[in-house]
Amino acid sequence: MSPKNNFIAVEKALQLIIKTVKPGSSNSRVLANASGQVTSENILSPYNSPPFSNSAMDGYAFRFADINSSLKVVGESAAGKSYSKTIKRGEAIRIFTGAEIPTGADTVVMKEKVTVENNDLIINDVSILKGANIRKEGSQIKKGKIAVKKGVVVNPGVSGFLASLGVEKIKVQQLPSVTLLITGDELIAPGKKLKQGQIYESNSLTLVEALKQQQISDIKIVHVKDNFSDTKRAYLKAIKNSDFVFFTGGISVGDYDFVGSVLAKTNTQCIFYKVKQKPGKPLYFGVKNKSYVFGLPGNPASVLTCFYEFVIPALRKFQNHPQVYLSEIDLPLTVSVKKK
Repeated sequence: MSPKNNFIAVEKALQLIIKTVKPGSSNSRVLANASGQVTSENILSPYNSPPFSNSAMDGYAFRFADINSSLKVVGESAAGKSYSKTIKRGEAIRIFTGAEIPTGADTVVMKEKVTVENNDLIINDVSILKGANIRKEGSQIKKGKIAVKKGVVVNPGVSGFLASLGVEKIKVQQLPSVTLLITGDELIAPGKKLKQGQIYESNSLTLVEALKQQQISDIKIVHVKDNFSDTKRAYLKAIKNSDFVFFTGGISVGDYDFVGSVLAKTNTQCIFYKVKQKPGKPLYFGVKNKSYVFGLPGNPASVLTCFYEFVIPALRKFQNHPQVYLSEIDLPLTVSVKKK
């Protein structure tokens, strides 16, 4: 018994996939290993950022009330080496970018706009305002405020920002585990010598690379012989260990296509079978226990087309990704194309 032949439109197939797939669980990940994953909760800042008021540039820190006075340079403050004393009336210190503003100082003047002789400082900036060139403590984000919201994809900017707040681990949506069941007795691995009637198998490499682009690395590859018992055995093992199972080939109705009958006789729930599209018409999507099953065509171009169009939305829905569909753009062809 083969899967029910629904033969539905692409839009309907996508709707059914998104409706059927449920988000997986979340887990805690080291920030350095969370790239490309989706945050599963709001991440709060554990500290003020900056953690202390610091200078935005190289210059001199002083009390703004002394703007018109000659000031005595009494020390310096560098990043990691703060000036520990209080700035008193008539005093200033040399300060460098990122260095902590000492107690008593409230303004920084650029080094290019002062005159210094024998540690006597004259400020030549007539337009400077009180508080100039200081990054206030907590001005970027305050402790306890949301640093990154739930449902955000962790990219280099997110990682860097969280690292600057001292965050080591975050909770993210679980990445799916995947088993690829490669059918086709005529297929052999690249590098071996072809015999009569054989062709090289490329779908496993294609899908593994495509999955890696989605940050998915828990991938098993199983080559299945073209008979019912081997196909069934491999399939039942796969659904015990994987969130997603992909068949390549064997989903049509030929004498050596056993995937459809295996899916039917294992009580896999068929969501749809066959989509009004080329390439990739014999596409299957179903559910068995808690695993999602795709029967992809055997043709390499069809496999990749179906992966981008249908599988990625399913994988992203499982991860609660904020953008389940790939972006689409229209571009003109440089030459005319005709294809049967």
